[in-house]
Formats: sequence, structure tokens, C-alpha cells
Amino acid sequence: MNRFTIVHISDIDLTMDDNQRLATQPLQRIFDDLEDHQVAADLIVLSGDLLIDGDQQGYRQLHQYLQQQERRLQVTIQVLLGDRDDREAFNRGYLAVAHQPYYADKQVHQNMDFYFLDSKWELNKSAGWLDRPQLDWLNKNLHLAPRRRAFIFLHHPLDASALRDMRYTLLQNNRELLAILHGHNIGGIFTGHLHFDANYVVDSVVPVTVTGSAATYINCQDPYQHDVYTGTTYNVITIQRGIASVITHPLALGQTVIQTIPVNRTGFVKHRPRAIPVRRPLP
Repeated sequence: MNRFTIVHISDIDLTMDDNQRLATQPLQRIFDDLEDHQVAADLIVLSGDLLIDGDQQGYRQLHQYLQQQERRLQVTIQVLLGDRDDREAFNRGYLAVAHQPYYADKQVHQNMDFYFLDSKWELNKSAGWLDRPQLDWLNKNLHLAPRRRAFIFLHHPLDASALRDMRYTLLQNNRELLAILHGHNIGGIFTGHLHFDANYVVDSVVPVTVTGSAATYINCQDPYQHDVYTGTTYNVITIQRGIASVITHPLALGQTVIQTIPVNRTGFVKHRPRAIPVRRPLP
């Protein structure tokens, strides 16, 4: 199996300027860095939180901008939705479709399957959720190719002991997703959302890599007060023989707190499903 390289960028948080034009920094800084260092990417993934308060016009401009970057860098750019994205504006402006309940996609490269999931939940909720129809779609596709190595991208990280104070903002139905992935040939899960880097293992064998943000770095050491700094980082994922390795590329880190985020409660939100009972063998 040949080497396959993915540039993973998340939480770009683009805005519109006073003239209603898309302000593309610091994402442009990352694209320039890829060109300057001749990173030969086979795929670029933007894993959610594309626009802040984005409307149809903003997503249309984003689509046009990314098409220009695809031609410049000679690579496909795949986007996902995050909690700060507006699904209806994205549908109409980026995809030019009237309505769809979620935005998920699958790509096949070499002998590997790449799944891009839509973990955006309800409006005004930072936590993530994968609804039943999307989970059924994933389950069906995994069973269609049980031998191929699969890699999963979504915006929201899965639960881990090191992130227990951030459960209010993680993917809420972890167990449902892991139940579908269990027993399949999963090479890794890649997420964003936290605005800092993290690495851990779920279901005993599946590695999870969280990439930092293209726009800011958030210090979450205090569970009830998160400090926000300017910061730009991205990851380069190299897959060879089905094994993924990740290198983090930090481009900037501010020294001044630009915002403080208060947190009232750190546990899962109230809609989290109950634990699935474990069947114990008879004595």
C-alpha cells in the first residue's frame, strides 16, 4: 500500500469583513505554509466550525475560495460541519441544495475507506450528536467493505478519562458509534473542536487524534474557566500499510488572553443515552 498523506485542519472560524467578503486568514496562512514546504497532500480535511455566524452568501464564497485552493494545491478539500456552523445556510450556499438532515460522505482511496460524519447537534449546543439515520448509513457501508481499513473524521471528540471535565461539549452518544465500529477494521478517528491537541485510545484499540484550531488555542486546565489565545496549528497524517502517524505543525501562538469562556457544569448533557447493559456469562 502506497503512502497516503492527509492535511487535517479544524475550527477555522472564518468571518465576513465589513464589505461582506470572506476573510480567509488564518486559513490562508496554512495553505501558504503547505505550498512553501511543498507538502504533497493527497487530501485536505477541514473538520468543522467553518464560519462564525455564516449565512448562505458566506458559505457560497467559502466554496468558491476552496475551489481556488484545490486548483492551486492540486488536491481535493473535504469539509465537515461543526457546532458553530449553520446547516441550512451551508446546504444552500455551499452545496446548493434545499435541505438535507445531515452531511456525511465516504471516499475510497487505495484500499482504504474514509468516512466524514456530521456531528452537529441542535442549534446553540456545543456538544455533538450522531443521529440514527446517519449511524445506520455508516453501519451499512462498513459492512459492505469489512476488510478495508477505515478512517473516521468528525468534528466532536469522543469521551476519554483525560477529557472528563469537558464531557458537556464532546460527542454525547459515544456508545452508539463505538457499537457500530466494534469489530471493524478501524485505523483511527480524527476530530477537532477542542482547540488544542489530544491523543488517546477508545474501545481498547482505536486511536483518536484531536487536532488544534486554525484560529485560536484554548487553555482548559481550569474546568470552569477556559482562556482563549490566538493560535494556528494543523496536522499532517501519513498512512502507510494501514497505520496512521501524525505530526502537528504549530504556526502561531499568542501570549495574551483574548477571551474567557465560563463553564457552569462539566458533565454530559441531559439527553445522553443510558449505558447499554453488559451481559455477564452465567457462573
